Amino acid sequence: MTEKIRWGILGCAAIAEKAFIPAIKKAAGAELLAISSRDAEKANDWAARFGIKKAFGSYEELLFDLEIDAVYNPLPNHLHHSLTIAALRAGKHVLCEKPLALTAAEVREMFAEAEKNRRLVMEGFMYRFHPRLKRVLELIESGAIGEPLVVRATFNFIFDRDPANYRWNPSSGGGALYDVGCYTLNAARLIFRSEPVRIEAAARLDEKTGIDLTTSVLCEFTGNRQALLTCSFELEFQSTLEISGRLGRIFLDRAFSAKHFETEIQLLRNQKAEIFHFPPADQFQLMIEHFGRAIRGEVTPLLDSNDSYGNALAIEKILRLIRR
Repeated sequence: MTEKIRWGILGCAAIAEKAFIPAIKKAAGAELLAISSRDAEKANDWAARFGIKKAFGSYEELLFDLEIDAVYNPLPNHLHHSLTIAALRAGKHVLCEKPLALTAAEVREMFAEAEKNRRLVMEGFMYRFHPRLKRVLELIESGAIGEPLVVRATFNFIFDRDPANYRWNPSSGGGALYDVGCYTLNAARLIFRSEPVRIEAAARLDEKTGIDLTTSVLCEFTGNRQALLTCSFELEFQSTLEISGRLGRIFLDRAFSAKHFETEIQLLRNQKAEIFHFPPADQFQLMIEHFGRAIRGEVTPLLDSNDSYGNALAIEKILRLIRR
């Protein structure tokens, strides 16, 4: 393998433009070599705008390029499974946007294909790479708040109706739960280091499309530990994580959206607050660099098959509850 991991991007998604491309330009050990789109003109335009060497008018052309080591898949949710499988079969490592797939069965197929082809696949939960979250886990491990008993997580934003956007199409994996609720589930499972044993959920469904606009979830974990989770396309922006134990609680604002912001941890004990400050950190850059090290065999991917499978399974259960 060359000194740098050579990357290609499947599609011209907004997240690639706003987050991935700026991040990979700064990332150590990474080179953005190619961009693809079903619209060749758009791919060429992006290549010119961002100084990308190669542009392809189809995803397949990019996947068969022997110079590319890894691909980033930010395509609409329903294309994560099929295009990631295709990339793995073409010998590429894959960093795929969340949610990794629409079902737990698809997640299993993706990791099985990765193992078969001796390639890596990782779900792109960029918030997991922020130094602040590492410090949160260290505080919990040190007993700063006692055993975590309750997690409250919310990720909301106002998303104006856009029929052209896949997030408004249920067959494409649309809805608030898939788009932002997946973060809150991932955080709760991370904090409790286990899977929920019982789930209850309620949602406001869009009358025209059927997608969930606002979903609230109660997850019970072993030991009567609880997670209270909310996600929405129709509520004022909120991105928070609160972890409570008998000795105190930890609170994060911009828990899942910290890029370009100075952030902090609020540790509250005995009605007194201790504040830990963090400078801005590019979570995407850190994720790209980590995945590159994993490809080289220097580290184990931070998010593995159990992590992605558990999240997908919980989402499936919630969807059955809110759509019945």
